[in-house]
Amino acid sequence: MTILDRHSTRIFSDKQVDLDTLKAIVSEAQAAPSWENSQPYHAFLATGATAKEIREAYMKNFSEGLASHAEVVPPKEWTAEADANILDWQHRSADSPQKEEFGPANGRLFDAPSILFITIKKAASSYVAYDAGAFGYAVLLAAQDHGVGTIPAYGFVRYPDLIHDHFKIPDDEAIFMGIGLGYPTEDVINDFKPGRNSLDKI
Repeated sequence: MTILDRHSTRIFSDKQVDLDTLKAIVSEAQAAPSWENSQPYHAFLATGATAKEIREAYMKNFSEGLASHAEVVPPKEWTAEADANILDWQHRSADSPQKEEFGPANGRLFDAPSILFITIKKAASSYVAYDAGAFGYAVLLAAQDHGVGTIPAYGFVRYPDLIHDHFKIPDDEAIFMGIGLGYPTEDVINDFKPGRNSLDKI
């Protein structure tokens, strides 16, 4: 089952995904539902040299400890239950055989050969964020069906200036989320799967 088979790819190979395949993934993801079919988001796709330039610029900022300045403010606090889930993820990753690879992989944006950026209006409501999230998750599932690995990550959007250098994004839109796409390496880090709450907890 696609939804159960899919998990995040944390190190991609340098093999490029065919542009027609990437277009098919995004096209299929457009089947995601939205408020009165508003489809209140846009998508910008970086591939090849563009994706490489973004990764390299990110690596420089990341290695120098440059503070992030994402256009959509990340969560600043969580519920106790969410905090417990995050702590569980941290413990699982710290205890995994591939624990030494998590930080470096994140610092390289997972070597993603393609990156999809999703934008929404800066004045958007939470319902728009819900719709954009549905579209983003549909991208993950469509990619899985095409044999393409994915990872949605805050790191992709933490330095928005790097993205604006390559795309003409309207001034009234914010870069909401980034998704790496490509083919997983055989590295063991790509076997990592975090746990999920039991049904009665949700």
